[in-house]
Amino acid sequence: MTESNTSPNASVAAPNKGVKQGLPFVGLPAAEDAAVKLWGVARLGTVSPEAFARQFGEKAKASGSGWDRRLAMLRGFKLIRAEGKQLGLSELGQKIVNSSDPAAQLDARREAIMNLKAYRELVESFNQTALPDLSVLATKLQFEYGKTEKFAARAAQSFIESLKHAEMIDPENVVCKEGVVNVAPIVSLVPTSETVDESDQNSDQGDAAEIDRAFEEDANVVEPSEVGSMLVERNVKSGKVPNLSLSLTLDLSNFRADEVVRILGVLGFDGRD
Repeated sequence: MTESNTSPNASVAAPNKGVKQGLPFVGLPAAEDAAVKLWGVARLGTVSPEAFARQFGEKAKASGSGWDRRLAMLRGFKLIRAEGKQLGLSELGQKIVNSSDPAAQLDARREAIMNLKAYRELVESFNQTALPDLSVLATKLQFEYGKTEKFAARAAQSFIESLKHAEMIDPENVVCKEGVVNVAPIVSLVPTSETVDESDQNSDQGDAAEIDRAFEEDANVVEPSEVGSMLVERNVKSGKVPNLSLSLTLDLSNFRADEVVRILGVLGFDGRD
């Protein structure tokens, strides 16, 4: 009997599984604006997807990439609920649109930030430390989430704007998981990340996958007014390292050797003169 030449412990090249999921290029302010529009037609009840879609224009439809992105964001921040084919605001969504109670609204924004898997991971990694410059943060997102340079630039800007919207970054640019402003504690119905059970983890994975699908079509799209020009550009012609100093931590432990070489080359650390 011929034995297989492949050992069970042999190292087999496989697609990289270290790339994180669920990073959008729009943030909480846009999701909250959509929630306000849903409140305008549904209030505490529910409406058809078509009725919700019309809040974004008379010809807007409950289909297409824009619609998919909108729903993915609302689900990721957990601002929406579905009852059959009808849509309505979740309890958190109702709090986040209630401007008559600023303290509860601010608390709801922070809770929403921590609901979105990618944002929660970033907040926890930067908590109580200064957020890096936009270009550095964008580079981190580009390689850890497997995004294009332009997508990562927009995503970095949206993340920063979301933190400011929820007052989770202080004047010294330090990220504050619990928030900058001291407000009366409000009991949250959503478990904290330390006590997330299996069903919540599955929900996180599902929401992250939905976000990736919804934003995939626009991975290379960036508005002219967006922050792409603020990224540090490598001198491609000369291949020289940019004349500046960056402080950056990248988790490359799950990448193959050839992928690491390509990443370092893009960053300008390819060793060429």
